[in-house]
Formats: sequence, C-alpha cells, structure tokens
Amino acid sequence: MTHVRLKSLVRHVVEKSDGDSHPFVGLEEIESATGHLLVENLPLKAASDSLRHRPGDVLFSKLRPYLAKTYLPTSPGTGTGELLVLRPGPEIDSRFLSYVTRSAPWLDWATSTAYGTKMPRTSWELVGNYPTWLPPLEEQRRISDFLASETDRIHELQNRYRHLTALAHERARAVIDAALSRSSGEALVPVSATCKAIVDCVNKTAPTADGETPYRMIRTSNIRNGEVDLTNTFSVEHSTFVEWNRRGAPRIGDILFTREAPLGQAGILRTDAPVFLGQRIMLYRADEKVMRNNLLLYNFLGSHMEKQLRLLGAGSLHEHMRVGDGLKLRVHCPPRAHQDALVQQIDADRGQCLRLVHLANRQSALLAERRQALITAAVTGQFDVSTASGRNVTDGV
Repeated sequence: MTHVRLKSLVRHVVEKSDGDSHPFVGLEEIESATGHLLVENLPLKAASDSLRHRPGDVLFSKLRPYLAKTYLPTSPGTGTGELLVLRPGPEIDSRFLSYVTRSAPWLDWATSTAYGTKMPRTSWELVGNYPTWLPPLEEQRRISDFLASETDRIHELQNRYRHLTALAHERARAVIDAALSRSSGEALVPVSATCKAIVDCVNKTAPTADGETPYRMIRTSNIRNGEVDLTNTFSVEHSTFVEWNRRGAPRIGDILFTREAPLGQAGILRTDAPVFLGQRIMLYRADEKVMRNNLLLYNFLGSHMEKQLRLLGAGSLHEHMRVGDGLKLRVHCPPRAHQDALVQQIDADRGQCLRLVHLANRQSALLAERRQALITAAVTGQFDVSTASGRNVTDGV
C-alpha cells in the first residue's frame, strides 16, 4: 500500500485578497466534522488580509485542528487566515483530499503537531509531512463518491434528530409555560419583584479566591438548553483581573440569562468552583420572601420568552437585550404555598421531554462516530468501497 507525504501532492497557497468584497469563509461558518457550512449564503467581506481560494481547493482550519473544520469551496472567494488553503496536484482528487482531512489519523496528526495552549494551531510545515495513502485517481474518485453518498445519508439522519431535539425542547417549554400560567391565573409581575439580586456583569471581574486557583469564565455560548456547560470555558489567572464585582460573585443556584446571541438562554449554575461571568450575561437570584425556589424562576425564564423579547425590541438582527430590558421581563409568580408542588410537577413533565432529548442526542453522537469510522476506513484503504455499502463498518461505533 503506497503512502506519500502530503506536501509532495498538495500545494499550500497563500494568495492575499485584493481588498474588494468577496464571499468570505470564517471558522464560525464551517460545521465541525461534516464539511458543511452553517449558513446558506456566505457574507461578503472586504479584507486585504484574507486569503483567496478557488473551486477545487480544500480549506482546513489550522486553529484548534481537533474541531475538524474542513470545507471544499464550490466558487471563488476569500477566507480567514486561520484556514490552510490546500490546492491538490494532478495525482490527488480534491474530494478525496477533503475526506483525508476529516479522517481520524489526519486529525490526530494535526492535533499532535499543534502548538500553544489556549489557542492551539498547527501549520503547513507540520501537517505537510503527513503520510497519506494514495490509491489511483480512479479509485480515489470511487471512494469519494461512496463517502459522499454515505455521509450525506448520515447528515440527513442527524438533521432529523436535531429537529426532534428542537421539538422536544419546545414541548418542554410549552409544558412549563402552561403549568405556570394555570397556577398563577395568567398574572405576570416584573422579574425585579421576584429577585433579591440582579447582577449585570458587564466588564466586572473577580480575583481568585486564594490567589492561585484560576476562575473559569462563563460566556453566552456556555449556556444551552437549561444547562451551564463549563467544558469549554477558559481559566484566567489572578494577575489578569483588574476589578472586583462588589455586588457579589455568582454562586450555586443562581440563574444565568443571556442578553446577546444566543439571546434568551437560561441556565442554573450548579458548581461551587470559582467562576465569573462574561459580558452580556444577566444573573438572577430569587428573593426567598417572594419565590421560595430558584428553580421556579428559572423554569419561566427558560420557557417562552421570545414574545416578550420581541416586544422589548430585542431579538433583532443583532439579537441584543439591554440591561434595562432584563429588568422589565415579566414572569409568573404563583402563591408561595403552591410553589414547591409546582416545581415537582414541572420537573416530572419536563423529565419526559428531556429523556427524549437524551436519546436523540445519543443517536446523533453514534451517527457522528459512524461517519468518522467510514471516512477513516475508506481513505486509509481498510476496505474496498466497490464491494461495501458502509452499513457494516462499525470501527469506533
């Protein structure tokens, strides 16, 4: 089986833009692992430091290569300098090359050669030495046709699971909203009347507790579907901080609410680890004299807030909510004697919806593993695509 260094087959192209407006590919437009864009139409951008590309080139993100952001453009354009523009030579098919850059061995190579801790990136000088299997061109094209068919099928199934997940979350929000409105007789009060503290954390930071333990910064992207996910937060050392948030640090049970895209996401902080909030996050803390349980306030903030946000003028093109608007949000406040029972009812109803979400997410994850296994097996010559359907390739699944 023939293996060839990639740099002998591919040219790394660095052609600066002419400064005019062109369709621009940023890293945020590329979906991880799939080779698809996350937008229907690329934005036009005039940037002299962007890099040109043309149809047939393969774009691969050298920043955080483990995210597997690869794109095969179908028209000329420009892109961020964080993309490697790889132009195939006559011995390698561009589609085959794009699948190589999505295979597990390539991603392992690119990740192991990356340098830097907070923003790891690799370079052409390092990944160009990758030894790739090189079958004849006719076989490369046959492999690419096979993978296109199989990965498109997987992508369609994943889209269905995403739709199912969205419906389940919508159902959970509807159940919560209905229960709250029934209990409170449709009465709404300003959120400020239910809270003991509302903290706007814009430009506020906190020193570490002991001068050594780093704080984790929570941003809007860390709040999704009712959870505060700390896996992609980054730490900031004591010396970085310049100002203490005198109104109090976040604590377990606090409700975090995003006032910038993705707008209107709510989550409960469930850790006592030292954290601070990034810009555009509101912190709500229920007043126990009015609302016995933070979960009740969270359940409303996490349900149907879209209509209120639109009425307040938020949710526009920039999806931004002002601090004052965060105080004007109106929530249900049932009688205190009914609140604990209501929380239990909501949790039980929502639990059924979330179990469906968990199953859908699990199936989508298995499909992602299957796609990775198929691509890796096909571009490394582990099976003959002319006799395989891909249905029995289960390595890594």
